[in-house]
Amino acid sequence: MSKQRAFANQEREFQVRRFGKLGRGLVLALASVLSFVALSLLVVDHLYRPDTFKIDQLKITGKFRYIDPQSIEAAVIDAASGNFFSLDLDSIKAEAENIAWVESVDVRREWPDTLVLSVSEHRPAMRWGSDQWVSTTGVVIKLPESIEASDVVILKGSESQAKRILMQATRWKKELLAQSLELRGVELSESGAWTLTLYYQAYDAEFDVLLGHEEIAQRLQRFELLFERQFKYSERPLKRVDARYPDGLAVEQTQAVSLSTRALPNHMAIALNN
Repeated sequence: MSKQRAFANQEREFQVRRFGKLGRGLVLALASVLSFVALSLLVVDHLYRPDTFKIDQLKITGKFRYIDPQSIEAAVIDAASGNFFSLDLDSIKAEAENIAWVESVDVRREWPDTLVLSVSEHRPAMRWGSDQWVSTTGVVIKLPESIEASDVVILKGSESQAKRILMQATRWKKELLAQSLELRGVELSESGAWTLTLYYQAYDAEFDVLLGHEEIAQRLQRFELLFERQFKYSERPLKRVDARYPDGLAVEQTQAVSLSTRALPNHMAIALNN
């Protein structure tokens, strides 16, 4: 009995020592973690203090034709003045991209005290209305006074359709050049009807081609066939072509530009059989 009691006492002493060591280990581990956290907080506090690691240089890079880099600097200078680590890059990006003609901006830090803005400009593709442009990405942007607008295609329609109109105009411009026709305007109405304004140098005059809503490609092809067969060398300039018919076109012409031209009615309907 005494042996059992002695064994039990030894077991209790062993367990006490074991838990004592475990407790001291946990205390040391916790103390180490708390020390590390405290040290980290001190380091972070030092890194993010406004009076340390300040941005001293602002680099603005890009190919600029319509944008003055100084206008970008003026727009972001307040947001870009601060601690290297705590700068809000998204806010700086948003400020820069609010500037007219700025398409996109990439903002990055450059150790130890520099902020770099890589700026991409909108590239104007065609005119939009009387005083705006549509960019190569289909964004409608205000026309700076310094840009002259001459011999360019004028697009009209809803701004939400700007990219679609631009893509169609680009395709048609190339296609019509094969017929010696210059695309001067493209309009997409609210109802979805297309109208083209064309210029033919031999006439030295513009005329409209109404394509409507459906079968746009087929209707334009019918007009091109008619133009090649009958009007390309005519001395009676076209004024208006309505291609919204299933098998033909309604044509309006101006008066003949030469007395040698035989008399023709100003309006006529022409049926085409493919």
